[in-house]
Amino acid sequence: MGVPESGFVLFLVFGIILTIAGILAGAYILKPKDQPIRFDKWGFVVVIPIVIPIVAALLFQVLSYYHVI
Repeated sequence: MGVPESGFVLFLVFGIILTIAGILAGAYILKPKDQPIRFDKWGFVVVIPIVIPIVAALLFQVLSYYHVI
């Protein structure tokens, strides 16, 4: 029934690690020289609309896999 769980979890963890590494590398490259990386309230305005659909899609897939919905 679908993808084996251990391989799927390994794939997800590897994908999450690579995504975080890519975001950090992009932030480091784009930051001004000799300036610290700051995250203020406007960062949430950008991050929240990106994160909410991703979390909702993953939650929907997990719930549908275990036949909760």
